[in-house]
Amino acid sequence: MPYTNRETYEFISRQTNDPIVEWKNCKVSNSHSTDGTQHLFPIYQSDMDFYEKISPTFNGKKFLIPTPTLCPEERARRRLAFRNERKLYRRKCDFSGKSIISIYSPDKPFKVYDQKIWRSDQWNTLDYGKSYDFSTSFTENFRTLALSVPRPSLIGANNENAEYINLTADSKNCYMVIESSNAENCLYGYRLQKCTNCMDSNFSASCELCYEIDNCFNCYQCFYSINMRDSSDCRYCNTCYNCTFCFGCANLQNQSYCIYNKQVSKEEFQHFVTSRTTNDYLSVRNQYPETKNQIRQSEHSTGNYLTSTKNCQFCYDGYDAEDCKYGEHIWRNAKNCMDVSTIGRDAELIYECINTALSAYHNAFSTICRNVHDVLYSDLCFYSHHCFGCVGLRNQQYCIFNKQYEKAEYERLVAQIIEQMQTTWERGEFFHPSLSPFGYNETVANEQYPLEKGTFSQYGYQWSDFSSDTKIPANIELIDPKTYTDDERKTLTDDEHITSKILICSVSGRPFILQKMEVAFYRKYHLPLPKKHPDIRHQERMQIRSSEMFYS
Repeated sequence: MPYTNRETYEFISRQTNDPIVEWKNCKVSNSHSTDGTQHLFPIYQSDMDFYEKISPTFNGKKFLIPTPTLCPEERARRRLAFRNERKLYRRKCDFSGKSIISIYSPDKPFKVYDQKIWRSDQWNTLDYGKSYDFSTSFTENFRTLALSVPRPSLIGANNENAEYINLTADSKNCYMVIESSNAENCLYGYRLQKCTNCMDSNFSASCELCYEIDNCFNCYQCFYSINMRDSSDCRYCNTCYNCTFCFGCANLQNQSYCIYNKQVSKEEFQHFVTSRTTNDYLSVRNQYPETKNQIRQSEHSTGNYLTSTKNCQFCYDGYDAEDCKYGEHIWRNAKNCMDVSTIGRDAELIYECINTALSAYHNAFSTICRNVHDVLYSDLCFYSHHCFGCVGLRNQQYCIFNKQYEKAEYERLVAQIIEQMQTTWERGEFFHPSLSPFGYNETVANEQYPLEKGTFSQYGYQWSDFSSDTKIPANIELIDPKTYTDDERKTLTDDEHITSKILICSVSGRPFILQKMEVAFYRKYHLPLPKKHPDIRHQERMQIRSSEMFYS
């Protein structure tokens, strides 16, 4: 695994006038070094200032958060190992007994409820409260609680007609949309914000009727394009701003009717476009390689894929964020956040958290908590505040391990637990990897920081060997799209019964089906049926993007 080098850290220090006050050895990367190289990472003065600001006070005593023992990459790996985005399984709801779709495979030891039941009043999270056992560690106390409290089958909120989406909120009529919000009529999307009628699209915001796009903002009817802004009716384009009716263009601004960066008449353009096929995409990408640095309208920020950010350092995939550091997917008014993954929608003062949003404030070491403040070491908590070591709480306050206390007793007991955590070296760290409810190979961590099966246990992670073979009924017709030309695959969209048939991925051999809304989109824009499974299409879009490594 590559790590940011010392020269890069020192360069950022000079550029930001932020002195490095200490160099530290990463306890994980150095312990697994094969050549004896010691990997150092810095503690900046701004880091110390942030730790002071985020440190909580209990029972009249301020508990300063210690400096981390892991480098930024290993801290990110640990957080992402707690997030399964797109591995879905069929299992039974432990409340109703009905079959459900879940991010937890059937062999997992957790209680899993259908997400609608989980959000209902049919059960009470406080019923699972437990007194803290000081004879054992925080990690073991939390493990016991996490195994007892029911978990939602999928993660989402305020969605309508969107049963097959995960980590997505406030969306409507969507299918297989992941890590998104405010999407409508979208399919196979990843990290979409305020998008409508988009398919097979990633990392985009305020786009409509787009297909196979990545890192696009305010675009309309753009296909097979990346890094676009304020553009419409463009195909196979890269890094074009305020452009319309362009094909195969790169690095253009304020242009219309262009083919491979050459101005043409409207008639020439229309004739050219109608004669093209999707095979042109590869030649276009080879002719115009991706611009490596995608920082737009940002001030004093370093990283990549940043739009409208200010004072954000070592950040990747962010927009409308301020004063953040070591962040991935920071968005929609995220402020003063550090070591975070997917933080936004007015989240502020967040440290070592993943999936925290919706006016969240002053939270640390937590996963999937929304509309919360002053929450520490907790998981799946919503609309709650002043909670410590809790799982699955909703609309609660002053709780420790799902047990409610008066404010004074809460502060006294939390102070006592933190003092114990300081002696066991659990204080100031994200959850131990063994607490992840997923196998490392099920999580997004394995996409960004892959590990071989034989090495995962060295890092403290688990592995999932569960597999569920898809059984295809004998009476269902199979279609192999790779045996058809583009024109023949376009003709297949006219088959009224195409959605009742099964396609075979040309790369993985995995079966997949088509949705009615998806086929209607292909027909409208004269697009051929896809040849590849949605997961393979997602992987290929991810490979187009620049890595999250930083270089000076």
